[in-house]
Amino acid sequence: MGENKHIKELDAFAKKYVKEIKAEKPSIDFTASIMQTIAEEKTADVFKTTALISKKVWFLILGLLAAAIFIPFKESKGTSLNMPEIHFSFLEKIQISNLFESISVSNTVLYSVFFFGLMVIAQVVFLKNHFDKRYH
Repeated sequence: MGENKHIKELDAFAKKYVKEIKAEKPSIDFTASIMQTIAEEKTADVFKTTALISKKVWFLILGLLAAAIFIPFKESKGTSLNMPEIHFSFLEKIQISNLFESISVSNTVLYSVFFFGLMVIAQVVFLKNHFDKRYH
């Protein structure tokens, strides 16, 4: 019972002071000023992409890879690894020259493959522009 009395007293107190407070009316151009303020705020990039590996690190990796490839082969006398020589003379015995002579492709197929390639390129360019505009 004591809690209900306390709640009623708080309710009466709040009603009394709410009646005393004058209702404020916003200015005529309130919405316009809010919209102006929003328009002037600097918008943050939602998806600002940054590379996980910087250009300096990529150049360092490329340099280390090039060094790992070219430094061991710099010596003209030989390498530390004795690799057996591989002769590719067996490839001369395989007759591949006549393999593609029997295949004939009509002009319609060539045109359709060419047109399909153009459409794929156009779609890639279109989608790239679409997603660039969407996230910027």
